[in-house]
Amino acid sequence: MTLCLPTYVVIDASSSMKQHESVLNATLARLHYNLATNPRVSEFARVCVVAFSTDVHVVIPMSDMEQVPVMPEVICGGRTEYGKAFDRVRECIEQDVGNLRMQNLDVLRPTVFFLTDGVPTDTHWREPFRKLVDRDWPRHPHVIAYGFGSAKRDVLEQVATKALFIADGSDTESALSAAITGLLNTLIASSKSGQMQIATDVKGFNYVEVAQEYVD
Repeated sequence: MTLCLPTYVVIDASSSMKQHESVLNATLARLHYNLATNPRVSEFARVCVVAFSTDVHVVIPMSDMEQVPVMPEVICGGRTEYGKAFDRVRECIEQDVGNLRMQNLDVLRPTVFFLTDGVPTDTHWREPFRKLVDRDWPRHPHVIAYGFGSAKRDVLEQVATKALFIADGSDTESALSAAITGLLNTLIASSKSGQMQIATDVKGFNYVEVAQEYVD
């Protein structure tokens, strides 16, 4: 059976990202291009792109990026509601894993790449997050978080279950581009090994090891 890593790119599209909207879309287009032109990686890492703010929008449902003609445009604006994003990702995983298995794929544990430039504006986000990573749920994902801009390390330390990257003061646009490069390098390395291999050297970011009890 062919190995498959369900991959969720969950990206902050709140109002604080509005001034960086063109760079965000260019960066997502680069992600699409790099995956679509690397069949080995796009077959291994099936990708779903989710943009969140006051509402959550599934930009691209779980796909082989080689089969996606173009990356839709993301429009930024609204609040930074983590909870809605976690709820939607859990719904997607529940559906996607079953669909992938129906394609006779050997489905690995899902991985969420969570990219944000801010702190959550919703106060009740921890309960949706707890449900997402609940170990009693067989499909609970790894979460790799990238924080830049006004994102807070102490908040993202509660979100990251596998690895955390905190920007070292680089501007938001450079950090966003570097985070996507790190994400791509992780997917490339993982496709070669057949298991999660995190690219820890990400330009402009400090790599933070996640407490061992959260890693399995």
